[in-house]
Amino acid sequence: MSHTVGASYLSGNRQGCLRGTRKEVLWEVEHWLSGEQEQQVFWLNGLAGTGKSTIAQTLAKRMFADGKLGASFFCSRDVADRSNLQAIFPTLAFQLAYRYQLFRDKLLQVLRACPDVGQESLCSQMEKLIAGPLKAANIPTLIIIDALDECKDEEPASAILSILSRYINEIPNVKFFITGRPEPRIRTGFRLKLLLPITGVLKLHDQA
Repeated sequence: MSHTVGASYLSGNRQGCLRGTRKEVLWEVEHWLSGEQEQQVFWLNGLAGTGKSTIAQTLAKRMFADGKLGASFFCSRDVADRSNLQAIFPTLAFQLAYRYQLFRDKLLQVLRACPDVGQESLCSQMEKLIAGPLKAANIPTLIIIDALDECKDEEPASAILSILSRYINEIPNVKFFITGRPEPRIRTGFRLKLLLPITGVLKLHDQA
């Protein structure tokens, strides 16, 4: 199955937060992660230059060290594969399969039946590559998608968020940490009826 090399937090030379900085933001995010509230999704909302990717990198590193990170995708408008929505779900599935044996077993069953699933619609990808195997394996994990606004997307509401809203209830043990600028299609996506009540929001540009 094809996947995007360089999309995970381990790739490239992305820097995390300097020691002792962004403590309050990181505390709030980690409080969301450790809490049992029904907020499966967290949107770190910030204008350009507010440090969204730096915080996402730091969170990914910490959660990987704690054994809680399942997969990450750092989008970039400057890299074709990392600005392509079609690359996100196959890459996340590849990483989850590498991380969890149970997920890998379920995913292999899907790929044997549908070897070209990575070329199917985003909805089909989410159902077959992510939601189905995660539900079957019943794995609690964290998935990070950074800079979602940097993906090419012509939909009025983010296509990824629209699809996530359809399947999020099927994988209650999975949490999604998503960063992005407050662009209209991203704001509209997080206001979808099924996402709104289960999404925590932190606006970095409102932080002192």
